[in-house]
This record gives sequence, C-alpha cells and structure tokens, in this order.
Amino acid sequence: MIVIIIVLLIVVFVIGECFSMIGGYIAAVVTPFNDGKIDIEAFERYISFLSNSKISGIVVCGSTGEALSLSLEEKIQLISTAQKITSGKINLFAGVIDTATHTCIDFIKKTEELVDGFLCICPFYIKPSQNQIYDHFKALSEATGKNIILYNNPGRVGTSIDFSTLKKLSSQKNIVAVKECTSDLSVFTTWRTAVKEDFAFLSGNDDTACAALAMGANGVISVTANIAPELCATLYSAIKQSNFERFCVIRDALEPLHKLMFTEPSPAPVKYALSKLGLIKEELRMPLSPISNGLKTKIDKAMRDLNLETV
Repeated sequence: MIVIIIVLLIVVFVIGECFSMIGGYIAAVVTPFNDGKIDIEAFERYISFLSNSKISGIVVCGSTGEALSLSLEEKIQLISTAQKITSGKINLFAGVIDTATHTCIDFIKKTEELVDGFLCICPFYIKPSQNQIYDHFKALSEATGKNIILYNNPGRVGTSIDFSTLKKLSSQKNIVAVKECTSDLSVFTTWRTAVKEDFAFLSGNDDTACAALAMGANGVISVTANIAPELCATLYSAIKQSNFERFCVIRDALEPLHKLMFTEPSPAPVKYALSKLGLIKEELRMPLSPISNGLKTKIDKAMRDLNLETV
C-alpha cells in the first residue's frame, strides 16, 4: 500500500512538472562587455544578483542581450556560465534570435542540455508567410524536447504570427508559451481563452505589462526586471493575490523607469542603470552606443525615487 502511494505521489509530481505553466517576471538580460570582450566576471555577479531575487527566470542571448552581435562561441559561454549560477534557482531560457531554420536548430542542439527552454523569435527581415512561420517553429519544436516560447514582435521583425498560426503551433507538446509584443492588449484575453489551457501568454512590453496582466497575461519578459527584480516580482505577486491596492502603488512607482528604459535604443539605458548598481559596465557593441547625459540624469532620479542602491 505504501509503495502504491509513493508511486502515485511521484506521478502527480511529474505531471505537475510537465504541465506547470510558465509565468511571473522573467528578466531579458544584457551581455556585459569590457574592452570589446564579454566580461564573464561581471556577468557572474549580475546573474547571481538576479538568481537571488524573486523573479521566476531569465533569458540569456536574447535581443536585449545583443544576440546579433555575439558569436556562437560567445553565446555558448554565456549560457554555460548562467546555467552554473541559476541551476535549481530560477528558469534559464536561451534566446534563439536568427532567421534561418537550420541555424536555429544547430544552436538549439548545442545548448539544449544547459537550459530549461528557448525563446524563439519569428524569422525577421524576410517576411515569411504564415505557412512558412508554422513550418519554421514546428521544425524547432521537433528538434528538441525542451520548452519553446514563441516570440512575436512584429515591430522588430516585420511580420506577425497570426492567431490561426499560433493556435496550430500551440498544439505542439513543447510549444508552451508566447511572448507577445503588441499594442492590442485584447489578445491576452481573446487568444488566451481560445488555446489549450496550459499555454502561457507573456507580455513583452514593460510599459503595458500591468494592463496585460489585468487582461490575463501569465507573466512578463521584462527589461525593467534587470534593475528592479524584487519590485517586479512583488508587483506580480500582488495581482495574483488580488491585492490591487499594492499592485497599483508599485505599478505607478515603476512607470517612469519603464519609459526611460526605451527612451533611447535598448539595451543602452538598462546597461547604464546596471552600471549604477555596480554590476556591469555600460559598454555596448556598435552600432549601439551609451546613452546621453540627459537620459542618465533622468535614470539616476528614477532609481533614487525607487530606493535602488547605486554606486
């Protein structure tokens, strides 16, 4: 009898793990540089800072991580370093920021043992058809047993994943979520209720994340969470606990910082903010460059207002 109970408990645990929904605040992390090279010491310090906060995960080598300026070897180095620090603490996702399907699959194969899943952007520049988008993501899904988060950002890539395509893709066992960067917040209600129950909708826009959460989003892949992870996690907990008074207070407090993170091309503003926390240098790879002095002054004030410790 005891053996049967133990077996049942294991089955329940495994099922719970398989179907647990991705959610909460996930930080889209930057890549620190020092004299043109990846600063691994700073990256370790920075990832430890995030891992010891209350956020649910991080995305390494995404667009905020300047993925298009990184070599494959650099990406693997970053992901391997992050895995050693985050293992067992928070989820680690690797950004798949590429256009060619075979290149994406090659990257997935080389890194899948290190991560909990992948954030895969819609192929950019070439403006594929919906059938081509479906075939691309289906191929990525079939190349790995790890979870895949679709990344729909039409403003960046020039095309969008339609609902009919998303619905078909959500039937793939390991396509478990979508990061949706849209001004139409109704998708977090209308689309979410029309796909499988355990499929997660994540906001990709910090400035409308609170509205998206209110509309039914399961979480946020966030830039602001890099510098205010505890506040972002507390905001998420507040809405999940229906503590709307606390939710509104934190929402309003974070709003100036959200705006400032995108006043000039990202990730330059958040790199400056992280440098003020003493975690990394604000160095970027060209064509990106450090932010203006005027924006620095505004970020300094916003961080002081939030009582974020700065150096």
